[in-house]
Amino acid sequence: MTGARPGDPDGEPGDALSADERRTAERVLSAAWDGPVVLRSATVVDDREHVVRVVTAGGRSAVLKRPRRPGDSLWGGESRGLVTEWATLDYLGRAAPGVAPRLYGGDRDLPLVLMEDLPPGRSLAASLLGDDPAAARSDLVAYATTLATLHAASLGDADRHAAVRRRHGLEGEAPPWWVTRMRDAAPAFVAAVGEHGVPVAGLAGEVAALPEVLGDPAHRGLVHGDPCPDNVSVVDGGCRVFDFERSSTGSVVLDFGYLVAPFPSCWCFGRLPVDATAGAVAAYGAVMAAAGVALDAAWDRAVAAALGLWVVARIGSLGRAPDGEDRAWGTTTMRPRLDAWSGAFLGAPGAAAFPRLVAAVAGWRERSGVDDAVPPVPGYPAFATGGPAS
Repeated sequence: MTGARPGDPDGEPGDALSADERRTAERVLSAAWDGPVVLRSATVVDDREHVVRVVTAGGRSAVLKRPRRPGDSLWGGESRGLVTEWATLDYLGRAAPGVAPRLYGGDRDLPLVLMEDLPPGRSLAASLLGDDPAAARSDLVAYATTLATLHAASLGDADRHAAVRRRHGLEGEAPPWWVTRMRDAAPAFVAAVGEHGVPVAGLAGEVAALPEVLGDPAHRGLVHGDPCPDNVSVVDGGCRVFDFERSSTGSVVLDFGYLVAPFPSCWCFGRLPVDATAGAVAAYGAVMAAAGVALDAAWDRAVAAALGLWVVARIGSLGRAPDGEDRAWGTTTMRPRLDAWSGAFLGAPGAAAFPRLVAAVAGWRERSGVDDAVPPVPGYPAFATGGPAS
């Protein structure tokens, strides 16, 4: 058996690794597990070509990740995603063991990374799209608790995280990927708002200042960057987070805001009931309070900045959706997403700190017709008989 990737000339059906990848994986796992390892099988996980589950002759398993092939990305910008994840798992193994898969090791030349194969569980996405409201609420709290645990462990630890990144050949710090996306989309956002006759004087400057608000050192820690409901696994009431390709140092509010936006980079989008969101926010706040971080007025302003940042990024790249270019993605189309995300920003307690952006988003909603979004913003199926949506 050669172990070539599917489609390679020397490949065999059902084997997802090249011969070099197989030998290297066996070597890395042998070192991690202190004994010889022979792989019995290697299969692609959930049709994601860059993620492979390997199983040894003794029945032990691990997950192997390798670079995405060209074009194998919804967002782009993941050329260094593998080494970023490698560095982050290395860091978390010391800073917050138990919140993410254990790192077994990797190889820079191929490259590839091997990590723990998490125990069988369900994703938060599966819970939200299921039919058990109690399980969905419980899993949402577990998700919020784990995010807060990760954040609390990394607050004030940026220097150590930077040192780990440099050891893996990365720059010590890089801006969170959402900040980069917002900056790239900002001119198109201002133009989209202006095309609807909304005043834009001073708007670009206020938008440019959003990252500065998110620079509060009290909130500076490890940012996952893409904490979607399908990037977590819930087992026995506990939650583990994975897929750190977009992780960075930055404002942890950028992850927290996924609870209240909600989920601005996720196919599995829907409205959360007010009580479900409140329970998750309370669980997050309890962990952070124990770490000495209060969800106070400064936190609220940072949350509004994060919500505003997502609105700028999304309207800038998708702002014509309310005018008829409403494409489908996952659980719904873009129009109800823009409705929900822009509404969340306008309703945020700290939004008053950004008066020009508030006026621009409100005017854009009114004049673009997103307020009359059809189809309506969907609720998650698990809460179909639950309380009012947020």
